[in-house]
Amino acid sequence: MDPPLNVDFWTTFYRADEDPDSTYESVLATHTSPVARAAALWDWKNLSRGVPFEAVREALERFDFETYCSEDPATAVSTLGDHLVEHGALANTTVVTPAFVLHLAASDPNEYAVKFPIFDVRVWTAYVYLSGRRTGDSRLPAGATNSPRKYGEFVDFFAETIPSDTGGRVYKRALFRFGAYISRVPATTVAEIDTHLAMLGSVISSYQPESQQPLDSPTYRE
Repeated sequence: MDPPLNVDFWTTFYRADEDPDSTYESVLATHTSPVARAAALWDWKNLSRGVPFEAVREALERFDFETYCSEDPATAVSTLGDHLVEHGALANTTVVTPAFVLHLAASDPNEYAVKFPIFDVRVWTAYVYLSGRRTGDSRLPAGATNSPRKYGEFVDFFAETIPSDTGGRVYKRALFRFGAYISRVPATTVAEIDTHLAMLGSVISSYQPESQQPLDSPTYRE
């Protein structure tokens, strides 16, 4: 399946706005334990809001990452989420935190774990829009889903649409930046966002020098 957005365009937006790669890559190269990686990246991923890492360390140290990383993503995320709640590490089940920790467990410095892509509200918003889950007068979600099943659907979308010549981290950047952008445009419905993106594509094309090839549309969604 072809990617549903212009990956090069949106990763350029990402690089211009923020550059967290060095921290992420350094931690994965330095630490092999998923718990040590999570400790080093807890604040980087902004998972510390009201929950310091030491509050979850003991629960994570008891978790069987090797077994559950072999399970399907929805099951693994659900199991780790329940485990964190049962051990008092988190007050409520969530998808963002267990998905991130499982991503760290399944990745290595040279291999972004496509099976457990990093998840947040921005990539979820991008997925909802690009997959056509909402159309017309519907509005985009205000937050990320807390459903492991829906996270599993996002993972399927990620794996099916990632370009063959693009790494998982690059594709995640594109979805992240696209989701962040459409969350901030002066539009409230999906139809209005469609119109806004069509106008954006026209403006970009009009500024392209005639001597060069036209720029691709920022999104390929029909």
